[in-house]
Amino acid sequence: MKNRFNLLYNPEETWQAIKSKNFTIQQIYVRFLIFMALIPVAAAFIGTVYIGWQVGSEEATKLTSDSALKISVAAYIGMLAGAYIFAHFIRWMAQTYGSEAKLSDCFALIVYSATPLFLASIVSVYPILWLDTLITLAALAYAVRLLFIGTPIMMNVNVEKGFMFSNSILAVAMVLAVGSIAISVLFWGMGVAPEFTS
Repeated sequence: MKNRFNLLYNPEETWQAIKSKNFTIQQIYVRFLIFMALIPVAAAFIGTVYIGWQVGSEEATKLTSDSALKISVAAYIGMLAGAYIFAHFIRWMAQTYGSEAKLSDCFALIVYSATPLFLASIVSVYPILWLDTLITLAALAYAVRLLFIGTPIMMNVNVEKGFMFSNSILAVAMVLAVGSIAISVLFWGMGVAPEFTS
């Protein structure tokens, strides 16, 4: 529990501590991810159902609670499964950079790097487009910083290889982000589409 917050202000030492503790994937899920992944979905549910998005002087747009709940559950499962799938991509790429990191190290790297994004998502409770975008971009920048610091440590490679490896991880992240949009469209076709209140 403590590592998730230490990482924000003392990343290098915290990455070393995470590496030395040798967490299993199951431990990372139970101690970290299943709770942290609740923040964005719970905040977005509250924001879209009870507050609503508003652009300019237009009336706030809200989702029905049933619709928001379905989307929230799908997003939560997507985050839990997506992190595991992402870890496999990182493990596959590790050989290119001379890393013999375990899958659990790859999983820890991607999950703990996302800490700022999980925490910043609390702003979705009150959905103001410009504010949420600004805070999300700042959190994303800090998450990238954590990734660049953590990759050499968790993957046990030198700083130069770690820099290149981190860039490759970001490239895969962008591909997965586009893929998640495509999957969302498929879910919409299966009835998990947003329904707006009248």
